[in-house]
Amino acid sequence: MSGVFSAITNNLAVTIPILVVLIAALVVYLVLMVKAILDMLRHGVHAVLLTFAFLALIAVPLFVIMGVVVLIIWHRHKRDLLVARG
Repeated sequence: MSGVFSAITNNLAVTIPILVVLIAALVVYLVLMVKAILDMLRHGVHAVLLTFAFLALIAVPLFVIMGVVVLIIWHRHKRDLLVARG
């Protein structure tokens, strides 16, 4: 077990930037999800899409992938809503 920690501490010049990039990507993802959820609530979207969007706020890798799919679906659905209104 100490071999893993020593390998990480020996490569801190590589490990720290990777962690910073991953944390920044997670923060951007969560901000986009919250913004999409607020838009969904404002437009009165179906409860199923909202349920999956709320589940996507959990930072588990499979839920993050699902969240990206929800963001894509919402982007297209929102575009269709705006075209229908106006």
